[in-house]
Amino acid sequence: MERGRLMSALLVGTAFCLAGPVARGLDAAHGSRALTDEGRSAIEWLRAVRIAAQRANYTGTILYQHGNEVRSSHIVHFFDGATPRERVLTLDGRPREFIRRGDEVQCLYPKSHRLVIERAVPRATFPALGEIDASRVLEHYLLTAGDVERVAGIDCRVLQLKPRDALRYGYKLWVEPNSGLLLKIQVLGQDDAVIEQVAFSDVRIGESISAAELKPSWSTAGWEVVRHASHQIELSKQGWSITAPEGFRMLTEVERKLGNDSTRAALQAVYSDGLATVSVFIEPGAASGDPEPPQHHGPSSAFMRRVGDARVTVVGEVPPMTARSIADSVRFVAGH
Repeated sequence: MERGRLMSALLVGTAFCLAGPVARGLDAAHGSRALTDEGRSAIEWLRAVRIAAQRANYTGTILYQHGNEVRSSHIVHFFDGATPRERVLTLDGRPREFIRRGDEVQCLYPKSHRLVIERAVPRATFPALGEIDASRVLEHYLLTAGDVERVAGIDCRVLQLKPRDALRYGYKLWVEPNSGLLLKIQVLGQDDAVIEQVAFSDVRIGESISAAELKPSWSTAGWEVVRHASHQIELSKQGWSITAPEGFRMLTEVERKLGNDSTRAALQAVYSDGLATVSVFIEPGAASGDPEPPQHHGPSSAFMRRVGDARVTVVGEVPPMTARSIADSVRFVAGH
């Protein structure tokens, strides 16, 4: 995949993963149930949201909005007591479907009869929040609880996470208190301007889900099957050094193949502050060319630079200056 397409694909993929499903709304009894969030601490709120996203059963439709762009997808999420399972079907544009069981994701592309299987990189997708312990999140964000507002016909508690510095965006959350499920999120920039919004337009929580609801929408018999293999590495042992901004912790370091080219590989490091996630891709021996300008899509920023004979690309849900600072910190130490 050429460098311009790589940056664009990474940005679009990051933005799409923020989107979630939409469902038909809870029954009247659930929707009118008294809220049970009195006295809940900030850590308890964040933990409730994280647990509900993984362990609750829910189905629905999710609307992703950024500027004039609106996309939707349908989600079915099931927890069997040990492993979360999920099916997400895009409802706009070219049909695509994502089937997840644990950390394995199957990506179905029916137009090209292609099935891509890969291990999911640690990063939260709506309605989940973050990958790091809630107490770490609150070191860099201030959480305040607000009024009760309705989303998809359901009463939600409004929460706001204000960043304590300019390295990250703010967030506004609408949480169904009884289940803890996040029903709406806004990413906020300067002066609380809304950069992006993801929300359920309808949702059913806690209802039984059949095995048929988790099966692919198409038979994949005869399709091309592509496995994107990856394996754990330590970048430092390969001579690479990355300095992440304060509060961002490394989640994983892997080597993975790029696209359909089995001969090209990239080193990938993933960092998170508990809410925002940033990936650093290092492509040793990548072809040189004119510098690629910084790119933005919703809250996602991408920045590319060369370090020796390697191309470094940083992409994540952070302000442009944060992506650039991470890219500028990448160093190769000779002698490794």
